[in-house]
Amino acid sequence: MSLHLSPMSEHVEAFREWVETIREDVETLEAIIDSESIAQDARQFAAAALNYLVTRMDLVPDWEESIGVLDDVMVIRICIEFASQRGLDAGLTDAKHIVAVGRLANESGRIDEFLGAELGADLRKHVARLVDTTVRGRGVSTILENPEERKKLYEEVADDLKRMPAAPFTDPASLTVKFKSYLQHKLSK
Repeated sequence: MSLHLSPMSEHVEAFREWVETIREDVETLEAIIDSESIAQDARQFAAAALNYLVTRMDLVPDWEESIGVLDDVMVIRICIEFASQRGLDAGLTDAKHIVAVGRLANESGRIDEFLGAELGADLRKHVARLVDTTVRGRGVSTILENPEERKKLYEEVADDLKRMPAAPFTDPASLTVKFKSYLQHKLSK
């Protein structure tokens, strides 16, 4: 007997997998930031993604069970998509990171399928502006140019990941409505 999931349930199942790989994804972002052989424009989006993970003013509060981490995993994927459009692939050398970047870039397409074209476009516009955002006194250029600030950011991200609330994803319909409502409210400002 085969199990057929609704499209909404399929998305939520994919998001569960994204949450499970967040530590690996962060490691890939750190490797991109640390590599000077990767184009600066691409590295900026990796730095913006990590900076977003530690902001207290993200689109969905991290304390919201399940949905609090969804915006984080989506931002990571969109940042990798943008970085790939700016020369990321040319500077990657480690096979593990090449595979991870390919996976993340491919998964970004699911975001628009889930959110719809308009909300997906609004989220991408928001993510594009993250390279100009300062979090805890750290902008993207500071992260890329100052190894001490970069180390602090990495430590803060690691601490936040340890405190990340559970993401049970037990009710796909409720999760979808709540998450999209948060995004529509925050992105309409």
